[in-house]
Amino acid sequence: MKRYWPSVRKFLVFQLKLYIDAFRDIFLSALSLLAFVLDIILLNQGPDSYFEKVLAFGRRSEFTINLFNQYDLDQQGGTSVDKILKDMESSFEKKRKKQK
Repeated sequence: MKRYWPSVRKFLVFQLKLYIDAFRDIFLSALSLLAFVLDIILLNQGPDSYFEKVLAFGRRSEFTINLFNQYDLDQQGGTSVDKILKDMESSFEKKRKKQK
């Protein structure tokens, strides 16, 4: 099993990221509709419109989720799915070493 762990881990992380990405897409779909309607009602246009802010949020979330591993940890900046998983794995590894 140890031999296959890197492939299994990669598969499991990808599945987790797919679920996160799907939830994000559903959330952004509803949010973008609301933002668009508000922009129409309030006559908002341009880079400060609510819809443009939703698009900017979507772009930032791409770095956070990093579904296809196109960004390094350094490129992702603050909190990301990859950083959270790395921290969790480090924590589990430390606990496992203490128990030995």
